[in-house]
Amino acid sequence: MHLRLLYLTFQEDAPLYAGVLNKIRGQAAAFCALGFSTTYSAWKGNAFHFYGDAPAAVPIDADRQVMRRFYEIAAGYLTRNPCEVLYVRLDRVDFGVVSLLKRAKACGVKHILLEIPNYPYLRDYVRTAKSVSDPKRRLLSTVKVNLFAAEDRLAGPHLKGLADAAILYGDTASDFYGVPAKNATNGIDCAVLPPVPWPKKSTEIVLIGVAGTLWWQAYDRVLRGMANWNQQKDPRWTFRFLLVGGDEKEMPAFREQVRALGLSDAVEMPGFKTGEELLSYYRRADAGVSTLGCFRRGLTHCSSLKAREYAALGLPFLYAYSDDALPGDAPWALRLSNDDTPVDMGRVAAFVEQCREDPRIVLQEREYAQEVYDWRAILADALQFGGVALPQGPEQA
Repeated sequence: MHLRLLYLTFQEDAPLYAGVLNKIRGQAAAFCALGFSTTYSAWKGNAFHFYGDAPAAVPIDADRQVMRRFYEIAAGYLTRNPCEVLYVRLDRVDFGVVSLLKRAKACGVKHILLEIPNYPYLRDYVRTAKSVSDPKRRLLSTVKVNLFAAEDRLAGPHLKGLADAAILYGDTASDFYGVPAKNATNGIDCAVLPPVPWPKKSTEIVLIGVAGTLWWQAYDRVLRGMANWNQQKDPRWTFRFLLVGGDEKEMPAFREQVRALGLSDAVEMPGFKTGEELLSYYRRADAGVSTLGCFRRGLTHCSSLKAREYAALGLPFLYAYSDDALPGDAPWALRLSNDDTPVDMGRVAAFVEQCREDPRIVLQEREYAQEVYDWRAILADALQFGGVALPQGPEQA
């Protein structure tokens, strides 16, 4: 009999969060491949959904205190659908989480693991509040964030004795409010990503960025780099940038910057794409653009999902952060400075030409992704750290 695992997330299923949802689905598939009877959750519209081996859809019916309602739904689901392993993705800690974990233990859950993305996360909340332009809204946001932070610090110590492990994505730590912690890197499901055509031959170099929220991706650095290149009037290469995605709140300013820099003919903004439509854009690209704006969140380390997707596709990429799972001398990845300077397009062109001249580079990239970035190996390690005996080894999955 398979061990039952509930991957509990409170993530909204919306186009803006397509990357996060892809991660969650990829993790769920990996749990299945590791031998667990797996169910995962997300919410959409007025329903909280459970997908997988024990599916359900529960009406939310709450205009206020939505998180409290989410906890109620999760607790009720655990009562009706007991499981041995509970893996919970948390953006922050509050007393509702503590109560939910106590309920899970009462329902017979043997192992509880917490996943913490963007650790340490409280400074992100503070920085977001400070970035609000309207003074009144900024004040309200600041008060709200301070209340979040206070509850987090009060509720966090109660996790000790309830959770077996915390899996952190971000800065290195061995402890999370008294819970043993382990750092992990993001992964992907390599099996669902076919390699892009390579090598490519053209004086036009096509870069692609795929993201929802733009401000910390810092694609504006690419735009300014393209504008600088155009001023040099170097005929060897031209550059095109494909932005697939984009938060509708940020897109007006991005479009205005494209226009102001004279790049309207060189930047395409088709919006969110998935499946074959997204692959059609990947096939046109010479290089992907991973996160270039960690400095805007006060971060130096990152575990970019998009970079892993580029690697699985065999698409060289640009990045600007430290990544423990990415060798510094990888020939398929060009590291840029983690600051606000425009991208040096001459360096980008030389990088792309190097990859074009040696197709073995992208083959090595894809092989590396399969060996290091696949979710099965990453989550097997995380579960074992939390004391969970795997139904089968990751090499058998």
